[in-house]
Amino acid sequence: MYIKKLIYLGLFIYLPLTSCSQKNNTTSPIAENNKQAIPQEKVTSNPANNSGWLINYEDVYNQSIEQNKPIMANFTGSDWCGWCKKLKKAVFDTETFKKWAEQNVILFELDYPRRTPQDSDIKQQNANLQRTFGQLVRGFPTVLIFDIERVLKEDGSKSQDNIKIIGQRMGYMADPVSFINVAETNLKNRQK
Repeated sequence: MYIKKLIYLGLFIYLPLTSCSQKNNTTSPIAENNKQAIPQEKVTSNPANNSGWLINYEDVYNQSIEQNKPIMANFTGSDWCGWCKKLKKAVFDTETFKKWAEQNVILFELDYPRRTPQDSDIKQQNANLQRTFGQLVRGFPTVLIFDIERVLKEDGSKSQDNIKIIGQRMGYMADPVSFINVAETNLKNRQK
């Protein structure tokens, strides 16, 4: 009787698991055609986060030059990092911070999600930037303010970017006023 119960229990657990893991590999010709017909657009801002945070390095650089503002980069794990979520809610989502940021910095989000799909170009860009900032970014969230000085070749193409960190790195703070005060202190060290 005991063995019979174990067999039923095993089947009860095993069968639903195997049926859930099967993939439906059939796609209609219309779905396949539509997949190919949709042009891939360059992703420049975070569509899930419509609060002024850019995600494309070149766009951030260009806006920084055009507006003569430093870049504030938020290194985050948006779908798994508890302190990142708290910082976003306590500081970045507030009107106080948004108004300050609009006047003072170009916002740049470098996200390293574990479960949320991410554009492959942005994923590769962020991996490269994580290596570049490896000495300064040892955990999430890390917020840095910096300028980019681009060195050009004789033909006008990019040779390299020199990144000048402004002030100290920042992390979680419980309110926008504290965060802005530290950021303002950092910005006083900016050499234009």
